[in-house]
Amino acid sequence: MKGMKRKFFLKRMWNFVVVMLIPALLLVAVTTYMTLVTQMHRMTQDNERGIEAVRSNISLVLDSVLAQNSYMTGMTRTNMVLNKALKRESLSYTDAIYLRSLVSSLNSMTNAYDYVDSVLIYIDGYDRALTSSGLVNLSADDYSGWYSVYSSMSDAERTCIAPVVVNAGKASERRQLVVCARMLTMKGCVAVTLNISHLQEIIAVLRPSDNQHLYLVDGSGRLLAKAGDAGATEELQNLMGKTLSGAGNTAEQEHEFWIKLDDRDCLLNWQSYQNPDFYIVSTIDRAMILEKLGERLMPLLLMAVVALYAIVFLAYVNTKRSFDEINLMLQMFEDAEAGRTIQRPQRKVNDEYDVIMNNILMMFLNNTYLNIQLKEKQYRQQNAELTALQLQINPHFLYNTLQTLDMEARKLNDDGRISAVVGYVSDILKYSLTNPQKSVSLREELDYLKKYVEVQHYRFGDSFIIYYEVDDDVMDAEVFRLMLQPVVENSLLHAL
Repeated sequence: MKGMKRKFFLKRMWNFVVVMLIPALLLVAVTTYMTLVTQMHRMTQDNERGIEAVRSNISLVLDSVLAQNSYMTGMTRTNMVLNKALKRESLSYTDAIYLRSLVSSLNSMTNAYDYVDSVLIYIDGYDRALTSSGLVNLSADDYSGWYSVYSSMSDAERTCIAPVVVNAGKASERRQLVVCARMLTMKGCVAVTLNISHLQEIIAVLRPSDNQHLYLVDGSGRLLAKAGDAGATEELQNLMGKTLSGAGNTAEQEHEFWIKLDDRDCLLNWQSYQNPDFYIVSTIDRAMILEKLGERLMPLLLMAVVALYAIVFLAYVNTKRSFDEINLMLQMFEDAEAGRTIQRPQRKVNDEYDVIMNNILMMFLNNTYLNIQLKEKQYRQQNAELTALQLQINPHFLYNTLQTLDMEARKLNDDGRISAVVGYVSDILKYSLTNPQKSVSLREELDYLKKYVEVQHYRFGDSFIIYYEVDDDVMDAEVFRLMLQPVVENSLLHAL
């Protein structure tokens, strides 16, 4: 029964799994697929937004600075005043006012943007430049800084951007990003120096996600600035160097592919800035997908676990109910066969089929019960009739036979022992056939017992000795018939 119960439990559990758990798992699979597709699309969008945010922020600064300086340096009066000032010639009052307005204009640019360290205007052939602080002589820092970038530009280049390190190895070391743009009407340049650490802080704020990292690289893949705690910068530079060198005419287009940085799978997007030697790169870790996937799947997995527990519970309850019904039916059949009264089960009726089955079962069992009762009654009646007939025949027959044997024993002229034993047996039979409902005195019971003992002495000889120790005060006490004979008979039976 236990094996069958386990078998049906597993079968029902499988049926519930098909109905409940498989749809839940399909929902998990569909949700996983949709989440992966959505997150992939979102990663691409985050990369694009990050790149666009950096582009917009840098363009807001560089374009406005370069455009304003191009406007100023394109004016004839600016050329004249700058040449006089750089040659250390004396300036008229109006020229001095005009020069001061130029300095104020440059100073406003450095004050407006936190990561702009300085803006200067330089004309070829002079050892001085006009900066946001005024006219300054070129120092060693200038020559090793922005001037080295400007002097390395080819005649065909209009704009160049490069990182420089000022006072390398010293306590005052500064890392700067220099943007040099050639002037349109004069031989010289407008140079803007950017503080890399401040620039990286600004770029870090522009990231849509903490899993995203932003980089600025030049045309050779060299790292100019980065945002975020991303490592593996050498791997990125090598990759971008190979990618940009093979990009050809498609360098101005957006590119996207998967890479591995520091054993992390990342989705990489890159776009060129306004000139082909300046690129904005964005990477997002695949962990972003796993985080969102965990957020989406956790409730569904919990739901699947709850469904699994519900399946086990329902299968157990259903199986237990069915086998309880089977056991109840078996018990009712057993009661019917044993002739015991059948009790209608006191349980809740769930549907019309329960009503029909209960009524049919009760009718069948009651019919069986009544048939068994009838047969048992008939059997008892027949047995009683036979017993009555036997009681009518056997006692008189045996009594008459014993009297005949007694008469024959007397004819033998023996010592009278056989005749005595036959007489005792006859008296015992007569005593035992008297109404058993009528009580007798203890004296009569002892007289009968002594005759029974004499018969046993005749059978077994002197194999046993019996003693009688009875108080005379209880001789007349009333007892039921044949009270002592079974005790003595059992004693002799088990002893002899």
